Amino acid sequence: MIVQTRAGSGNWVRWRVGRRRLAGMPSKDTWGSLNFADGDIGFVLTMLYLAVVLVIGIAILLATAVVWPYRAITDNWPVVARELDGDDENLQWRWVRGRAAADALAQQWATEIEQHGRPLG
Repeated sequence: MIVQTRAGSGNWVRWRVGRRRLAGMPSKDTWGSLNFADGDIGFVLTMLYLAVVLVIGIAILLATAVVWPYRAITDNWPVVARELDGDDENLQWRWVRGRAAADALAQQWATEIEQHGRPLG
C-alpha cells in the first residue's frame, strides 16, 4: 500500500508498505541516469546496459517463482516500508512469522507513518 504523509520540511512524502512480493529488487543506482557518449558507441553501450537490466529483471522474476512457495511453506514473510522518492536510508525491513502477522505489521507501520511521518518499529 502507498502511504502519503508530510515530512518535517513540509513536503509530501510517499511510502510503500507491505509484504515483499518479489525475490529481490535492483537498487535505485541500477536505474540511474544514462550518461553515455553520443554516436554509435553510445548507442551500443546503452543497448548493453538495457540488456543487463533486462536479464536482472528476468532473473528476479524466475527467483520469485522459487522464493514465493518457499515463503508460503516456511511461513516467513518479509515486511518492508520504504520511502518511494528518497534514498534507501529510510528503509525498514523485518521478517515476520505468519502471513496475517505480516499484514498486521504492514498496517501498523502504515498507521505510524501517517501519524509520525515514519515507522517507529
